[in-house]
Amino acid sequence: MSKELAVQKLDCPICGGKNSFTITNHEIEIPYFGRVIETTMLCDRCKYRKSDVFPLEVREPKRYKLVIKNERDLNRRVIKSSTGYVKIPELGVEITPGPVSEGYVSNVEGVLNRVDNVLQTLIRWAENEEQKKKGEELRERIKKIKEGKETATLIIEDPLGHSAIIGDGVVEEKLTDEEIEKLKGNVIIIDTKKQ
Repeated sequence: MSKELAVQKLDCPICGGKNSFTITNHEIEIPYFGRVIETTMLCDRCKYRKSDVFPLEVREPKRYKLVIKNERDLNRRVIKSSTGYVKIPELGVEITPGPVSEGYVSNVEGVLNRVDNVLQTLIRWAENEEQKKKGEELRERIKKIKEGKETATLIIEDPLGHSAIIGDGVVEEKLTDEEIEKLKGNVIIIDTKKQ
């Protein structure tokens, strides 16, 4: 169930378009995860788009693992917050959050599609044929994973506990204090508690 909280129309901070920048907030209840606010910013003029998901509930730092074996696994729900790390070890993929990291709600296939889109960009920017070949090989492996011809492990870790993979076959683990500290090293956290 989704509840629209607010819609704002502003001048675009990117292109300066008058009243072309829309900010929409929805409160969403995600089964097994809880309430979140989904924020989308979109400019009708320059097509700038950014979205993020902000949890409304405190969660325990966790790691989620799913071995992707078939089409059912591709449909497992993925919630990745702006503090979530995404790993696919078999492909050598590791996505760490940064200052402009976005949160999203998708499924496993959507995560693979995001990785594939980044690979397409990297192939266009490649400086030599070997880099292009490596990128194309990874794209082919992603295609095989989506066809069920190859397996891979999707791992999502979040030191703030706001990310998850939901569904059958998902292994859920608590992060150790050492793992939490290591992951927090790349995440900007604003602590509003008084010292």
